[in-house]
Amino acid sequence: MSSASDTITPILHGSHDHLLAMGLYLGDSTVATNVQWVREGRGHVLVYCPKKDTEESTTEGNSTALKNISSNPTPTTAPANFQAPPEGAELSAIVRIECEHFWLTSDGGYLGPNDICKEILDVKLTCTVGDPGMEPVHSDFPTVLDMLCVLTRQCVMPGYSAGPSLFITEKNRPTCVKVRHRLFEPIDCGLDDDEDSGDESATTDDLYSFENWPLTRERNRAELLRLKHSHILQPVPAYDLNDDLLHPNTYCRCLRGAIMEICFTLTHWSIASTKRDVYGAIMKGIRILVPPVVSPTTSKKRKLPLHLDIDETPVKKAALA
Repeated sequence: MSSASDTITPILHGSHDHLLAMGLYLGDSTVATNVQWVREGRGHVLVYCPKKDTEESTTEGNSTALKNISSNPTPTTAPANFQAPPEGAELSAIVRIECEHFWLTSDGGYLGPNDICKEILDVKLTCTVGDPGMEPVHSDFPTVLDMLCVLTRQCVMPGYSAGPSLFITEKNRPTCVKVRHRLFEPIDCGLDDDEDSGDESATTDDLYSFENWPLTRERNRAELLRLKHSHILQPVPAYDLNDDLLHPNTYCRCLRGAIMEICFTLTHWSIASTKRDVYGAIMKGIRILVPPVVSPTTSKKRKLPLHLDIDETPVKKAALA
């Protein structure tokens, strides 16, 4: 009889080989040579830039300051006042979603306005990912961490230090990486809003609509609905073993503790008041490879008798036990 590892190992091997062939796999120690940081607004984003296209540029090592990083030139065919935002390089890895610091639920556990989230629009869904703990990808994870360190050191503000944003380090626990998902995106004013077609049944039946989106507190529904005409609700791009998109109600059950492929982009911004460099890993896709292990309950449940004996005394119970 085959063990579970006999089934899982080929899956991990296949995923590993696929990501390695696609490029930008963080388990590959050469990945940093094919990406570079470019300016995006007040921050920076890591973009794909193959080594062969940048051999003529001067390399100054891994501690390049932001003063040496320039924006992409505006294409000559674009209007003078328009510059397309850079497309982030989708880095990949095979990791396990940690059970701790798991806020990758439908609304991040939002209960109402607080010091961190003044409104539901501020909600960011987050979780931490770590060592998958199984070969052949277990031995790749140290390289994943090393490559992320190399990449973040390439984008630093002079005189600034890295804040606790990307790496989660706790006493007596291995280092993990924090990733997040943007639940809301503003509607592009230059595009037509197809949802304003007047077909109310479409939103009523849509499991991913504002009307049906699961909330920790239903009393926050009105606050959510106020965003309907200004923002797009973005489900977590997470897919199950059948490559079907997960429903928001299943995020915790299906993702917490799972081993999965993850693709994400890296962003950087700085906080002048604290002189901190901040880095963010933005999810672009998750595919479950090994579902979470469901631990059997160990609590003793008291069995109810099928017949109630009203004459039974505590002494009699003790004698029968």
